[in-house]
Amino acid sequence: MSFQDIPILDLNDAFNAETKPQFLSKLRNAMINVGFLLLKNYESIGPTREELVAIKEQSELFFALPDEIKLKIEMINSPHFLGYTRLANEITASHTDWREQIDLGTELPAPKEGEPIYKNIEGPNLWPDEAAIPNFRQVVENYIAKMTALSTTFRYLVLESIGLQGEALNDYFKPNQQCKMKLIAYPDSTSLTNATSVALKDTPTTGQGVGPHRDSDLITYIYQATDHQDSLEVQNFQGKWIPVPNIPNHLVVNNGQTLEAITQGVCKATIHRVLIPKPGSGTRISVPFFQTIDLDSSKSAVQNIPDDILRLREERDKRIKDWAVDMGFQFKPDVSKEPVGYAVFRNRIKSHQDVAKRWYPEILKQVLLEYSY
Repeated sequence: MSFQDIPILDLNDAFNAETKPQFLSKLRNAMINVGFLLLKNYESIGPTREELVAIKEQSELFFALPDEIKLKIEMINSPHFLGYTRLANEITASHTDWREQIDLGTELPAPKEGEPIYKNIEGPNLWPDEAAIPNFRQVVENYIAKMTALSTTFRYLVLESIGLQGEALNDYFKPNQQCKMKLIAYPDSTSLTNATSVALKDTPTTGQGVGPHRDSDLITYIYQATDHQDSLEVQNFQGKWIPVPNIPNHLVVNNGQTLEAITQGVCKATIHRVLIPKPGSGTRISVPFFQTIDLDSSKSAVQNIPDDILRLREERDKRIKDWAVDMGFQFKPDVSKEPVGYAVFRNRIKSHQDVAKRWYPEILKQVLLEYSY
């Protein structure tokens, strides 16, 4: 049998000599056999409850801004795929995602002339007018700093849980590594009655908030800011959709394709989706944070993974049904052959085709040749 629920881990247990072995055992199971977990008691390293309240408040204030203010920082104005995306303007698994969002990241300058094209994934943010939302940038940058610290500590624990030294991935990171985050608003189905898609000729009857996909990053951390249940779902290895419960002050943690690639498939990047919130439930606010690695990384996968861990991977893979993992086309990183930024960049091209058409039209043509809707 594949997993039927999402494990819950208490980060306090990782720093107590008596409870750490059990914590690492639970973490190992989550990394290998689920790909998702819920994390609690992280406030001493990551964001406090007050900081979670602050990022929720700023999210709600941002999405309540007049369209003319949000559209001034629309992603199409950024060659770095940062900024605002209007409702129903992104594509996942061949359908429209019925959500609006703003993509943000660690503040970095644009890449220098002559650097590889995929380096344009990194660059400066597009910030909303400070007069309209004065505390937005401060709260967001503080949240990025806190989540960067938490994700760094948690990365070491993940490696320890699968029998690796904490520094095993250090060469995949660079100083001032850019992490990414989103503020996302999923309107409930009642408010989408007359909505039209910007990206495709489909409608909210698909029920898709965001379609089935795997994340491209190392590890994702999601703060489910509003009290919506049964929206985020994970597909287990027999094809069943498992709801991720929304428990106050718990972060959702999930593996990305990059982590799967550099751990020889040990840490599984699991397919997940978000359904349009139920009628009358209001807008769902979600704040995912994406821990990334150096875009130039093209090192081979970690080689010294213990044999007992590799056997657990093999046992899991025997339970995976081929039909259960079908989804929309995604580029998968292969760090043994090309820099990880290559796959990340092409996935952004695919998802945000309006941005790509403006800034990278020739690459968009190449990407479109590799898959079809």
